[in-house]
Amino acid sequence: MPAIYGRDRKSGRMVMPLRKQLRLQDYQSMSPILEDRLCHVATNTTSYERAAETAKLFGISTDDSQIQRLVQRMGKRAEAQVEQRVSRAFDPKGNKEMIHEAKLELRGKGAFSMVLMLDGTMLRRRGENWGLKPASAPGERVAWHELKAGLVIRIPASAALDASKPQDTAMAPGAPADPKRKGGRKRKKLPKYYVASDGGPEVIGRRLYAEALRRGLEQAKRVYVIADGAVWIWRLAEEHFPGSVGELDFYHASEHLWALARVLHDGKEEAARAWVAPLLQNLKYRGGGELLSLLEELLKTSEKKKLSAEQHESLAREATYFHNHKSRLDYPRAKRDGVPLGSGSMESACSQLQGRFKCPGQFWSRLGERYLLALDLARRNRDWGEIWAQVA
Repeated sequence: MPAIYGRDRKSGRMVMPLRKQLRLQDYQSMSPILEDRLCHVATNTTSYERAAETAKLFGISTDDSQIQRLVQRMGKRAEAQVEQRVSRAFDPKGNKEMIHEAKLELRGKGAFSMVLMLDGTMLRRRGENWGLKPASAPGERVAWHELKAGLVIRIPASAALDASKPQDTAMAPGAPADPKRKGGRKRKKLPKYYVASDGGPEVIGRRLYAEALRRGLEQAKRVYVIADGAVWIWRLAEEHFPGSVGELDFYHASEHLWALARVLHDGKEEAARAWVAPLLQNLKYRGGGELLSLLEELLKTSEKKKLSAEQHESLAREATYFHNHKSRLDYPRAKRDGVPLGSGSMESACSQLQGRFKCPGQFWSRLGERYLLALDLARRNRDWGEIWAQVA
């Protein structure tokens, strides 16, 4: 059925009532609802081509280039909204407003601890010589860069109580373990809030602080920062989250101990396992004090034990590593608070981002990656409606 249009008597302009009803601006070819759906599909599929194919299954006639242009336009708006939140968080007046808003939102939800995680993952872009021919000509066709990402997670106080209870009490003897259950209780899926940036540590630090603030940073009973040993992460934590409890990711700690065990035992796996297994058990349930004492004692007696140069170097390196993180090895405290011992959620988040931004054959432009990422994060953080709010 053709749409009715004609000249408005008051303004003298040609108008189409249907466009006004659909809230279409001048020259806008899609309604806000259609834009919303196509952008949502674009962030949930692995390419713009797949997004167009999916849209056609629902009777939407479009192509990958049209979806890409739409994502760039709306992603630019989403990125601007993130920057506005960051600026507001670091403005004295805006900071107080955000704290008050978080307090109202969390009213009646009970006490909680906040867990912050940080990491980086490598993505590829088109290099300066992208498309250079012939293939044998030297040039930078691909440019790798690090995408820094962070997570904000609220851990209810009830999780600390659950963590302190004996495990497996609800399971019948001999019953097969349910991978979705821990200690006979179903694991609760906690909401996670994401930040990411292709900028330096200062950019991701500001973004993580702003996101944590709007999710209850000032209302949290305790704040944990869980990450690997990267220096930039712990400097960022000291700057933006003073007073937080630092925790070295247990998996990375175990990797360092395993590396040392293999060197000390000349690569003999069984001997290395026999040495490292009780140390890891002790570290998890009693903290790092005894481990640090053991490493110091090994260093003092390394000459008597006739360690090789490689063994002494490895021992000194790992002893320094654990000494630098000695305040971040209180895993028993984390268990009492119901806090994860590792940053597995952060590793998973990085894998999910790679699943969208590091597919075979994908080489992004700087803005192309940035604006799609802004949309993807808005969807994950349940900020999707704000992107279309000014239109609706």
